[in-house]
Amino acid sequence: MLKHLYVKNFILIDEADLDFDAGFSVFTGETGAGKSILIDAISLLCGQRAQAGFVKKGENKALIEGVFDFSANPRVLGLLQEAGFDGDEDVIISREIGAEGKSQMRLNHRVTTANFIRELLGHEIDIHSQHDTQYLLNRSSFLNLLDQYLDDEALLSSVKTQFKAYRQLKDQLVEMRSPKAEQDVEFLRFQLNEIEQAQLKPGEDEELEAIERRIAAREKIYQRVAESLEILDGEQSTVPQLYEAARLTGGFPEETELAEISEALNEHYYGLQDLKERLQRYFESLEFSEEQINEVQSRLFEINRLKRKYGRSLDEILEKGESFRLQLNQQEHRQEYLQELQKQVQAAYEQFEESALTLRHIRQQKAVALQKEVEIHLHDLMLPHARFILQLKDAKPSTHGLDEADFMISMNPGEPVRSLAQVASGGELSRLMLGLKTIFTRLEGVQTVIFDEIDTGVSGQVATAIGLKMSLLARDAQVFSVTHLAQVAACADQHYHVTKRQGQDFTETQIQCLSEDERLDQLALISQGELSDTARQAAQELYQRNQRKVNEARSN
Repeated sequence: MLKHLYVKNFILIDEADLDFDAGFSVFTGETGAGKSILIDAISLLCGQRAQAGFVKKGENKALIEGVFDFSANPRVLGLLQEAGFDGDEDVIISREIGAEGKSQMRLNHRVTTANFIRELLGHEIDIHSQHDTQYLLNRSSFLNLLDQYLDDEALLSSVKTQFKAYRQLKDQLVEMRSPKAEQDVEFLRFQLNEIEQAQLKPGEDEELEAIERRIAAREKIYQRVAESLEILDGEQSTVPQLYEAARLTGGFPEETELAEISEALNEHYYGLQDLKERLQRYFESLEFSEEQINEVQSRLFEINRLKRKYGRSLDEILEKGESFRLQLNQQEHRQEYLQELQKQVQAAYEQFEESALTLRHIRQQKAVALQKEVEIHLHDLMLPHARFILQLKDAKPSTHGLDEADFMISMNPGEPVRSLAQVASGGELSRLMLGLKTIFTRLEGVQTVIFDEIDTGVSGQVATAIGLKMSLLARDAQVFSVTHLAQVAACADQHYHVTKRQGQDFTETQIQCLSEDERLDQLALISQGELSDTARQAAQELYQRNQRKVNEARSN
């Protein structure tokens, strides 16, 4: 839910600082006052592309900041947690737009990407404009809407997975049957032989590279080790003297402290002897013949050549070899493998088909339930003769199963049902979309729904019906609506008034949350065009009547 919105230097808005509650809020004002600017600001906060024209004339940058409560949306909380953000408290999302059009987004004051914000708020906010009704004209969306209504993610996921498995096996079969597959046998054999003849060992390259480094540094190391051995074993060595000191102090067991000293001298002597012998062995290991050096370099060259051809590591090369061996075996026993693969393809398709037919059966059942629910909403929206049919048709196998869907509708008595795109006017489409959103907002877990003049082209009782429907939607989500209709505004829980103030060299949009008395004045102006006593009385009656209807509808 959007709790607070701060906007500064955005288009015509100098500064707006707004608090929002749950429920149904409307925005009214004269045409051109800037009501839709607020929706634009929220859209930008949701990650919509920014441009230079969004910054108020004469300013360097615009700022939009929203405070959100995501506590009721587990999907959003999960995304926040995965990204390392804390969603347990209010979350602040801000966007700063420069005069040149560049922008930067922050989440809890940390820089983030517009892509992440779009993914985040795509689960939280649904913005519906007049043009969004085109979504209903796209047949590809119909099946998706029905599947949301199913609420059976396990079955949908199973069908998708099974189709992909079948498709993968079928692609393998097609590839095996291609003439190219037969032609590749000799090349496969050549590649496999090349890898096998190399007799690669895991980790061999790392060992060889270590030896190569030692060879490169051996002269310096050789000199240092030789000097160390001279110190330990030369004429100036103290090792023999240490032995002599241990001998001279030994043989007096009754002298406890002296005996301990003598023992320590012995330990140091034998310790130094051991280190000297180890150093000597290491010194001898530094002796590389020219033949050894050539062998190491030649082997590394061969390994690196194979890496360039077959993989970045020895493990990848060996895996590639196993793949070549399998492919070669398949080709050499092609007929047997084709028969087995054909059986696997058939079995995979039968498994997919069984799940897809189960899904079809459930879809058919749910389609009937969805039809009834949509018709109820359409009747509520003053379309009493509307008939809605969700038609399922056979389709090519896909990740969606074996079905495609079409929305069929009839708006008038005696009119046959036809495809939605052929029969519905703009106003009817808007009402149908509102009915669908009332159903699917709850299923999708959307917390904030925004309507930008969805009630265009209607009036009277239809407008009241739309207002009531949005107020009912507000039981499941926070609802905002930009409207020109008093009947819709009278159904809202909160009423914001948008005005435009103009001077000689400036234009400015202002937004104000209205008190109840102020609401009545605005309702009078919207419906009657004046603030006479008669207009105020009519506005009060409209407000009281619609609020009563809202309370009755919400209590049912």
